Amino acid sequence: MERLKPPSYVLVVLVLLFFMWGFITCMDDILIPYLKPVFHLNYKQAMIIQFTFFGAYFIGSLLYFAFSNIMGDPINKIGYKNGIIIGLLISAIGTGIFYPAIWMHIYEVFLIGLFVLALRFTLLRIAANPYVAIIGEHTTASSRLNMAQGFNSLGTTLAPLVGGYWVFNYYTQIQQESAGALLIPYMPFTLLFLLLAMLFIFIKLPDYKSSEPMVSFRLGNFPQLYLGIIAIFMYVGAEVSIGSMLINLLKLPI
Repeated sequence: MERLKPPSYVLVVLVLLFFMWGFITCMDDILIPYLKPVFHLNYKQAMIIQFTFFGAYFIGSLLYFAFSNIMGDPINKIGYKNGIIIGLLISAIGTGIFYPAIWMHIYEVFLIGLFVLALRFTLLRIAANPYVAIIGEHTTASSRLNMAQGFNSLGTTLAPLVGGYWVFNYYTQIQQESAGALLIPYMPFTLLFLLLAMLFIFIKLPDYKSSEPMVSFRLGNFPQLYLGIIAIFMYVGAEVSIGSMLINLLKLPI
């Protein structure tokens, strides 16, 4: 595989993307205890937030897989840079949907915004992960990916702390059952996603497109993949469920 040699700042911008999608992903944990009293939800209804968000990962990945097998790899056609830009624009649309959801005070509109936002993560992961691996020497690819994923984990760690303060502190100040407090953390992200998309439009990024024909992929040829799918499903299910329910039980001062 051809190795790209981009300017040093490219990796910095990509690492910022990893941090942001880690941060946004764990903001869902804040939404559950916040939206429960706002929309008078039980735990089953509130957990639809995570079902919608991570269901978009499954649907987006499945559609991408199907499209790739029929029409060829979309990222290879449009390029990694365009894939990241499209992903950022989808993110801005997803967080932007929160504004009409707040205005209409409809829970289902929030879920639509979360679904669109999660579709962005599917595209960004498909584009950003391999791009980080090929923008440098082959011997240091794993180090770059580990560093990027480390910042992703940093985002997931800071989101409950920072997001919790933004949402709940503002919510206690207005003292009313309103979803308006969500404008505090989510509206700035809409602007940030748009600014990052503009940044990627104007910065020069080495483009990579494989000229090798795509090999047809059949699940039946890789029986061990089924066990991997089950393992990831169980792991993510446990991780998300524990984090989502735990924040409802902890009564910590903000």
